[in-house]
Parts: sequence; structure tokens; C-alpha cells
Amino acid sequence: MNTDGFGALLRAAQEGDDSAVASLYHDLHPRLIRYLAVREPRAADDLEAEVWLAVAQGIARFEGGEEAFRGWLFAIARRRLADFRRTAARRATVPVPNEELDGAGGEDPADLVAEDLTSSAAAAFVVQTLSPDQAEIVLLRVIGGLGVEQVAELLGKRPGTIRVLQHRALRRLHAELRKAGVTR
Repeated sequence: MNTDGFGALLRAAQEGDDSAVASLYHDLHPRLIRYLAVREPRAADDLEAEVWLAVAQGIARFEGGEEAFRGWLFAIARRRLADFRRTAARRATVPVPNEELDGAGGEDPADLVAEDLTSSAAAAFVVQTLSPDQAEIVLLRVIGGLGVEQVAELLGKRPGTIRVLQHRALRRLHAELRKAGVTR
């Protein structure tokens, strides 16, 4: 989306235009849910709902462009994820996945598209193959679509460190894929 188009959309959302809010949601939902599903598959839907609630509560005060908005969204997601993990550690409970509940909502497998399945498998491969720091960087950069500076700010690291970790992560992924016989 161009900068002027996003600015107008954001202003409309800040003024309470439901269609503008829906447009922001539809644009960012796939990236956000993939990120959360990889980081905490047991609670991705609940975490996403909490993120969008926080966005709704704070959007009127938000200032910035499209890239800053994505950074803000993923910063909220990371905080909600950390909160969830702290709470889960204290409670020592394991939520039951939606698929295991009778009559539970959730995505109908017929509605899933191949791209989502491929993206989920790729994201899972990233998490399984890389160190936690490297996986977080790759997921925020690729799935989140965030810039190096935004990721550095979110993770409390320098941009140069992010670039180095990302480079090493991509080299590691490339090597692992070559071992598995995957080529271009």
C-alpha cells in the first residue's frame, strides 16, 4: 500500500471507521497469526485477539506510517506472548488445542490454502533449525515484514547484530536445506 493510502486508512481507523479497521486487520492478520502460531501454537488465536484488542485501545494515540504500524503491532504481539508465557509458567497448565475440543471453532481444513500450509511448515522448520534468537529475527523479518531497525528495537539489539544473526541464520537454513536435498 502506498504511504498516502495507508495514512488515509489509518486516519479513518483512528476516527472509528469500521471498514478502515477491517482493512488494516485483513492486511496484517495473516502475518500476525503465522508469527503467533509459530511462537505459541497452543494459544495463537487467543493471543491474536488480545493483540487486536490492544490495537483497538491504542490506535487513536498511534503516530507513524505503515512500517511503524507493523512494528507497533508486532511489539504488542511480543509483549502479549511474553505475558502469556509468564502466566502459563506460573499456572503450569497446558491449554487444549481447538482441534481437540468437540464443536470447537477454528479454521476448516477445506478453507486452508496451500500457501498457508507451506508458510506454516517453513516457519516450523525455521524454529526447529535455528537458535531462538536467530529464529525470532527471521520470523520478525520475513513473516512480520519488519525492517532491521524495527527488529533491533524490539529485541534490544543493535541493527548490525541483527544483520549478522540474520545472515548466519540464512546460511544455516541454506545448509540444512542442501543436506535435505532441497535445491532452488
